[in-house]
Amino acid sequence: MNDPMLDQIRDHYLASEGKWFSLRWHYIESCILKSYMDSYKQSGKEEYYVFVKNFIDRLYDEKSSIPVIDVRYYSIDQIRPATILFDLYKREKDPKYKHVLDWIYDQLKTYPRTKSGSFWHKENYPNQIWLDGLYMGQPFYVRYIKEFEKNKNYSDTINQFMNVRKFIFNEENRLYYHAYDESREMFWCDKTTGMSPNVWGRAVGWFVMALVDVLELLEDERVDREPLKMILQEALDGMLPYQHSGGMWYQVVDRGDRPGNYLESSGTLMLAYAMLKGSRLGYLAKEYAHRGKFAFDGTIRQYLREENGEVLLGGICRSAGLGTNPDTGKVRDGSFEYYTENEIIVSNNGHGVAPLLMAYSEVKILQEPREMASAD
Repeated sequence: MNDPMLDQIRDHYLASEGKWFSLRWHYIESCILKSYMDSYKQSGKEEYYVFVKNFIDRLYDEKSSIPVIDVRYYSIDQIRPATILFDLYKREKDPKYKHVLDWIYDQLKTYPRTKSGSFWHKENYPNQIWLDGLYMGQPFYVRYIKEFEKNKNYSDTINQFMNVRKFIFNEENRLYYHAYDESREMFWCDKTTGMSPNVWGRAVGWFVMALVDVLELLEDERVDREPLKMILQEALDGMLPYQHSGGMWYQVVDRGDRPGNYLESSGTLMLAYAMLKGSRLGYLAKEYAHRGKFAFDGTIRQYLREENGEVLLGGICRSAGLGTNPDTGKVRDGSFEYYTENEIIVSNNGHGVAPLLMAYSEVKILQEPREMASAD
């Protein structure tokens, strides 16, 4: 697949620092970096690797440390950027990358947990599990154990995924909700179940991306991966009935008929990535790759456009969360109106561009055998 607009956004976006992303240790930027590392592995283009390395290296100080990391503050979002350091350390052998990996891993040893054993989302969101958090923390946790620990015990990670299945999955409609409060104290949660009130597409997207990435890391390990395969397929099977006729999913997944709801890019593309990659690696049947490609193509048709020589991806929810935002004071109650009216829709935000490029790499891999056969 050679789509000029997709190639253009992939090549031009990395030169847009200061406009579409910033030089910072942040989960959004780390997802952008991950998408370019995927592009490098798929295409072999050295410029993508150089972009990732140069970005990370500029965060380091002269003491071979990253001063913006605060290990005294527990936030699962802060873990996510460290996943980029594994590939850099593997290729460069520079101890500065291993130093920060060790630093982040050591924080996990004291990270606060729910009584059921799951990491809190953040210390200012106590006793809460958010679907987002599985993507932020578990791929790092698993890869560190795989790369550096002698005792390769992955039971903690599997237990945390199974806790999500236990506490945030609705057996009646077969859907995952955004989050869970073990204490039942938060104003947004159901006082009986602890669950938040709505199914946010991007939250489910984070969760299924975490599953396929962790499954890939565990491929050669002595561990029973079947529970993770089961919940991956179950999560996607729950979402498929709500896939729009054009391929996308709504911001609030199961309320597509309500005024104000909209087809949202980032969640759709995360689901597309999970289905394409999961099928490629054999965790899902081939039909899921077709549904993932349908979602990918539908998003491009709906929201990819060119303006003044720049390719833009629209339809992206800029941000969403639960509880009172500690930075802005905004109250986020998890209602339908909150997700559809209180968070703005933007273009070229990393929440959407990163999974676009991740899914694009999967599409390219999927079509490589056909392209090679036609060349023969």
